[in-house]
Amino acid sequence: MTSFDGPKFKMTDGTYVQTKSIDVGSTTDISPYLSLIREDSITNSNRAVIFDVNWETDTKPSKWSLSSVKLSTRNLCLFLKLPSPPFHDNLNDLYRFFASKFVTFVGVQIEEDLNLLRENHGIVIRNVIEVGKLAAKARGTLLLEYLGTRELAHRVLWSDLSRLDSIESKWEEKGAEERLEAAAIEGWLIFNVWDQLYE
Repeated sequence: MTSFDGPKFKMTDGTYVQTKSIDVGSTTDISPYLSLIREDSITNSNRAVIFDVNWETDTKPSKWSLSSVKLSTRNLCLFLKLPSPPFHDNLNDLYRFFASKFVTFVGVQIEEDLNLLRENHGIVIRNVIEVGKLAAKARGTLLLEYLGTRELAHRVLWSDLSRLDSIESKWEEKGAEERLEAAAIEGWLIFNVWDQLYE
């Protein structure tokens, strides 16, 4: 049975984010986890999925390859570490997931990522919101559009970021579980920014 059986992390408001980290192989079926993320977004998260992607450069300088995908809702965080280059079946699962019209994909500073997804992997996200632009418009402060995750969350939520700061200050020394916790915190923060602006 598919479940988010990774560590559960407590957020500053007392709620918990359940995690799952997957090193994706050629036979890994990620679609059940993507379904759980979609279901949780619909039932618990104002139909929002927070996403972030990481890239690595292939041997050709002009070619970028998707190396990881982080998807978060209010309660869940899924971290997918992809091989280079990603397997075709996994990209098809992501393609179908990102094409969903039932959820809104929310990210920070994502314009370049959207272009790279389309140009290098043929993935188009149909229903997407750059939360920094939304915050800038809602708050009448243009600066918010250009901030990264941590700074945007601090300016909009005035949330306690001490645990995230602690992990990020010694990033190279941190293990996989602490890095997963940082991913869960960042997803939770951006979800809360979205949730506050969505109201």
